[in-house]
Amino acid sequence: MMRMRRYLVLAGTGLSLLSGCTSNPQESTPEFHGRNQQGLGEPGRLSRAEWTTYLSDQKYLHSIAKPDVRIRLNLADPAQHRFALSRLKLAGKTPENSPYLFKALEQRRQDQVARGYAPGLLPPEANSLVGTADRQEMHLIEEASTGETTAVANDGLGTASSTFPGGAIYTYVDTSYSDSSGNALGDLAWREEFDGGYNVTINATGNLALTTLKRYRVSSYKVEESAGQNVMDSYIFTEMGVEGGPVVNEAPRLGGLTVLAPLDVAFNDNLISVCLNRTWTQDCDYDLTGNLNSVKLPLQGSISVTSSHVFDDAVITQLKADLNSGVARPDAGHLKLILTNTGGGCDVTDGNTLVGKMNQFWNRVTLSTDKKTFSWDLTGTNAAFFDDGCRQMQDSAKLTALISLPLISAGTKYRSSITLSNDPAAVRPDYVFKKITVTNSCLAEGTEIAMAEGKPAAIESLKAGDHVTNPYNPSLTIMDTAVGIETTPMVRIHDEAGRSLLMTEMHPIQAVARGMVQARDLRTGDLVMTRTGPSKLTAVTREAFTGKVYNVKVGSKTEKALLGEDQTAVYANGFLVGDGQIQKKYEAIAQQPKTGDMLARLPSRWHRDYQLSLQRK
Repeated sequence: MMRMRRYLVLAGTGLSLLSGCTSNPQESTPEFHGRNQQGLGEPGRLSRAEWTTYLSDQKYLHSIAKPDVRIRLNLADPAQHRFALSRLKLAGKTPENSPYLFKALEQRRQDQVARGYAPGLLPPEANSLVGTADRQEMHLIEEASTGETTAVANDGLGTASSTFPGGAIYTYVDTSYSDSSGNALGDLAWREEFDGGYNVTINATGNLALTTLKRYRVSSYKVEESAGQNVMDSYIFTEMGVEGGPVVNEAPRLGGLTVLAPLDVAFNDNLISVCLNRTWTQDCDYDLTGNLNSVKLPLQGSISVTSSHVFDDAVITQLKADLNSGVARPDAGHLKLILTNTGGGCDVTDGNTLVGKMNQFWNRVTLSTDKKTFSWDLTGTNAAFFDDGCRQMQDSAKLTALISLPLISAGTKYRSSITLSNDPAAVRPDYVFKKITVTNSCLAEGTEIAMAEGKPAAIESLKAGDHVTNPYNPSLTIMDTAVGIETTPMVRIHDEAGRSLLMTEMHPIQAVARGMVQARDLRTGDLVMTRTGPSKLTAVTREAFTGKVYNVKVGSKTEKALLGEDQTAVYANGFLVGDGQIQKKYEAIAQQPKTGDMLARLPSRWHRDYQLSLQRK
């Protein structure tokens, strides 16, 4: 029996979605973390009779649920209720050390009993897991490996991930690796967070030598409470390995994984810069301007099978046909963006519907003539579209792709997969993306910028090498420019002198009392700095804008060495506003970790659970 391990995990992220403008995108933005604790479950926490019942309940649950289809447990069903409690007990959670958690689950059970739910799956309306184009709550299997790409024999690995928009008061997530009969091939791994839930990842290992079966399972159970809902739960599992036909002794082997997009192709700066409806002329690895409604990312690569197996063309053809005709295929894998600072995520979509559409991926899949190489090409106009809920977020994020791989050898069908991800908490993705930034711009076309020569110029006419003026330096060099479009309503300000300016909501502007603030935080009556001194705002409104938007970065290295903090600013229609570099800074500040006493941040009902969690060893 393995001793319980308890430790803190503070992980960075690798992808940034920038709304408004950005500069110096190599700088990582800070993440917020509440109280994080994780460890390994101990089978000895269940008696022999409890373990037998747990396996029976698990078998029943998997007989009514489907692989890759997330559900909420029906706690009015005694078997599902016992299963949930056993899962928590394996992780060391009991009514004594987690009193409110168990009280809330009991209340959920009583509510479901009162609604008359019969044993079996909850009715569809009670599951409430239908995705929308908004940022979604997510609970997914991020990795499900039988060691096809590693040199170690019997090297199973499963990874689960969870996220909640805006974060959660409390989150518990576990991961288990077993064979298809439910026999554990490794310890249950678990993680809990108080005042977190933005990006929770937990890994479990599996020793395939502990079973004679050739089919395996990765499962995950989650319990969570957010400010907007009571305690809810979620369960998902996936299966991999032999799917039918005579059992063969040779396990599939994969190799030659090549990822051609997204890559750092332009500047060799260890950063992948994607311009989404924006073109920083000197910063973009990929210019994907032109999509109004979604995040758009290129994906291209290939993987080969080195064992006797080949990719199953018949299964792939049927998968494509089903997806294109609207037939649900949960086994198609997934492409997801998860916003790790603000929580929530987005699925790949087709740009026109609100439902995740993996046919976008599979329609760009091809096999080599010998069916030994599987390739995907979602580049250029075929780049992957993600739900627009992630488009307008200034946030660090992770891009994760679980690519399902149907194989066949001597009549035996096999399901494998690879994972591409920049999640630093995932211990063994098959490929790790470099840091990725997606950038936008800020000021409406027609905005006049004060130039060093003394005359204003429209922002759309500016180019690198031109010189602007500001209160701190009579001549600052424009180092880069950006142009694009904006679909989120912009902020229009008017002041007492009759000036007006239209800018994106994240653009910084100099307020007299507060320093640089984002436009979205301005209010009527605020004093802001202008070329003629402080001026009171007489109106602050939102306004849709269909024209182009622009931004600049100013100040050479030598010029910036002579400037103070927040002084790479320009006069825009007479208002003193920050350039892209200042914008990046204040977007990061807006995401600074919460501080203060944890109990002050938690509802009182969770105080005892939190205090007792500090005593766990």
